[in-house]
Amino acid sequence: QQQLLKLLAHYQNRRFSEAEKLATSITQEFSKHQFSWKVLGAVLKQTGRVSESLVASKKSVQLAPQDAAAHYNLGNTFRELNRLEESEASYIKAIALKPDHAEAHSNLGNIFGELGRLEESMNNYTKAIELNPNMPDTQQKVIDLLTTYVPENKISHPIVKAIVKVDQEIKKINLKEKISGVISDDKIIQLFCKSSSIIKRHNLELGTDLSQIYRRNAVDLNCNRHMAIFNKFNIIPKFCFGCYKVQVEPRSILELIKLFVVFDQIKLVENNTRKCMLEIRPEISGFYKGLIYCSSLEEAYQIAGYLEIAVKENIGPGLHVVVKRGCSEYPLSFPDYKEINRPGPQLMSYNEDWKLIEEDHDSINSIKPNKIISPSLSGLNLSDVLIIRNWVDYAKGIGDSSVHLLNQNTVSSQRIYRVAKKRLETYPWR
Repeated sequence: QQQLLKLLAHYQNRRFSEAEKLATSITQEFSKHQFSWKVLGAVLKQTGRVSESLVASKKSVQLAPQDAAAHYNLGNTFRELNRLEESEASYIKAIALKPDHAEAHSNLGNIFGELGRLEESMNNYTKAIELNPNMPDTQQKVIDLLTTYVPENKISHPIVKAIVKVDQEIKKINLKEKISGVISDDKIIQLFCKSSSIIKRHNLELGTDLSQIYRRNAVDLNCNRHMAIFNKFNIIPKFCFGCYKVQVEPRSILELIKLFVVFDQIKLVENNTRKCMLEIRPEISGFYKGLIYCSSLEEAYQIAGYLEIAVKENIGPGLHVVVKRGCSEYPLSFPDYKEINRPGPQLMSYNEDWKLIEEDHDSINSIKPNKIISPSLSGLNLSDVLIIRNWVDYAKGIGDSSVHLLNQNTVSSQRIYRVAKKRLETYPWR
């Protein structure tokens, strides 16, 4: 029992290396102990070893065939491997064992969507929302389906109808009116209060676990694949040596929301993917960030120059725009990677010995090819507002005094709030 409690603590606190060692030890000593196999499968998937995770997840189901959570985990692993029919079967089994398993209904909706069975996808999203209106991202999936595929007259559940109504009302808030000249604090406060009041007026208890707002183009950067390879092998994938980002670090929650408005309306030649986010990674410094993804150093500097003007005109002076290379985790293992030499070759280049490692990983993990995705629509939507509410919780947690101007008295996401409070132990808020 002591070992199991320790194992659970390791996993919950994301100490995956320690969790893997302990789970492996328990499965070797007690090969029929199902919980340790379940945790081992989860750890392996979290660290990018999806094929290895499949073995542990199958063992977990074999030892406890009546465990709905084990079937759900197996379904998630099959989906990571793009084995959609097997993923569908696992989710259906999980739901048969636990009909109120909202996450299984939502993920089954994802599978049906990828298989083109759109009405079944909508039915499962609707069921997930009926069971848990706060399902992360599920509300937006319903809205996206209605916008692009499913007629509105197909809606039957009252909660779904209300969510769609709220989203439609929020979309009528015109962000373009907010971006002529410097965006005042008052305009941001009005924007937040107006959108929040729409949700309250419909008496909906909605929430999300998300903390990043994207405006995407039609290119899938496959970032999950790249980070999985880095986490497993401690190598930087070749793709990431051509990836650069333009970064801005807002100094307050109000500036973060202003930057979101700028990112929503900014016109870029390639419609580059951009996001506004909270920094919650314990090993990475900073608090609020905005990033624009670029495919070359030249493009990054061009966009940086354009963004610097936009930020000064719409937010004000003093916000620095910088060009960085790839993901912030990479320089923790390879410090030279972050050094940028603008006129010539970079200090660190791709190690060709890593190519076979990448190919071997891809052959085992059935990585999906880059797919065409629908670009994000501009304008405020329900998902944006729910994420901004989480930004407000984060601001409260780190002690950003400007948050009090937004008059959000309750905490929507206790998880985000706790992460922010804990962050102060490592990074003091200015």
